[in-house]
Amino acid sequence: MLAVRQARLVLGASVVSMVGDATALVALLLKLHEEGHGPLAVMALLICFALPIVATMGLAGSVADSHDPRRVLVLALAVQAAGAIGLVVAPSVVWVCAAAVVMQTGFAFANPVWSAVMPRVVGEDLSGTYVSLAQGMRAVASPIGAAVAGVVVEHWGSRTALAVNAASFVGLIGAALALRVGRVGAPVGERERWRRSSLLPRDGVTVLRRDPVLATLVFAIVPLILTIEAVNAVEVFLVRGDLGATPRQYGMAEACAGVGAVLGSFAAAAIRSRPARIRGLLLGIAVVPLAQIVQGLAPTLGAYAGAAFVVGLALGIVNALIFALLLREIGEVDRGKVITLVSGLSRSATIGALTLGGVLGTLVGARTAYVICGSAGLLIAAAAALRVQRPVHRSVDSDSTQWSVPTGR
Repeated sequence: MLAVRQARLVLGASVVSMVGDATALVALLLKLHEEGHGPLAVMALLICFALPIVATMGLAGSVADSHDPRRVLVLALAVQAAGAIGLVVAPSVVWVCAAAVVMQTGFAFANPVWSAVMPRVVGEDLSGTYVSLAQGMRAVASPIGAAVAGVVVEHWGSRTALAVNAASFVGLIGAALALRVGRVGAPVGERERWRRSSLLPRDGVTVLRRDPVLATLVFAIVPLILTIEAVNAVEVFLVRGDLGATPRQYGMAEACAGVGAVLGSFAAAAIRSRPARIRGLLLGIAVVPLAQIVQGLAPTLGAYAGAAFVVGLALGIVNALIFALLLREIGEVDRGKVITLVSGLSRSATIGALTLGGVLGTLVGARTAYVICGSAGLLIAAAAALRVQRPVHRSVDSDSTQWSVPTGR
């Protein structure tokens, strides 16, 4: 699979993108903390990272399915680069948030294209394995970016770390220009309809509902993001405040979660059948809130980092499995719509989660916020499992042979 030049190109671009993104986000969080801003400022920044993906989830999916991937990528990456440069020179929190919105608007259009071209690069039968490998390599890049940000901020300041992120777009634009994957031949009606209806993700919902089991999984998992991501708004205050970590130690703690995500993503590659992937998803979404409770109760930075590793491991498995299912079972012409729908729903939940986390952090403190979110997550995970298991069992009984994933041998 890696012998294919285009596969190496897409994977390399993903790694560069993730290193830059992780570096920028950690640098910005440390910048806000050092300047004395509270949980609400962190919440506002993270909402600005999520909002463009929600606002464009219908339009971006239609564009990904209806236009030349290379052209979309180059334009979207240019917008991202402009936003990244804005983060370097932003004089205040308001300008930082504005630049983040610009950068993430470009990301909202580029991300579904990178994902949708994966099966066309390596072939449909290997798409699940490719997704696991891609998620693993991205997960490798994330802790590298977090660790780099911690070290760079401690020694040279946050502006230097943000400049590293901006510089990464030179390589990304070069990768997009070298891509040799043409546009999918969408029907004429499809190409016309995107201008009229693509601002809303109705087409993505329609496509996803063609597979009731997959739709049930997606719509059951999304609410869990509220509790999984709510702690992002208070994490820096738990690690830097309650546990007394330095910026370098904060970056290393983030790296522990990234290492777990790497191992989880690679482990997911061994899960090849549809029923096993569904069971893995249900297990993963139950483990995450348990580990969150441990993080909130952690007496030392080492205990926190160990729990962060478990969170990363479970999330790595969940992310790889859900995208493996989507790319394997959604038709080529509709993948962009569904990927942006799922991303948009996830980021919508993220906005609610960040609001919840910011309020909890202000009212009860970081530790209690972790425990509350983890406890609520366990209840939601149990309810999701009960809701998903019935249609899953029906599908396994009737379609297990039809939906099994080829091993490629």
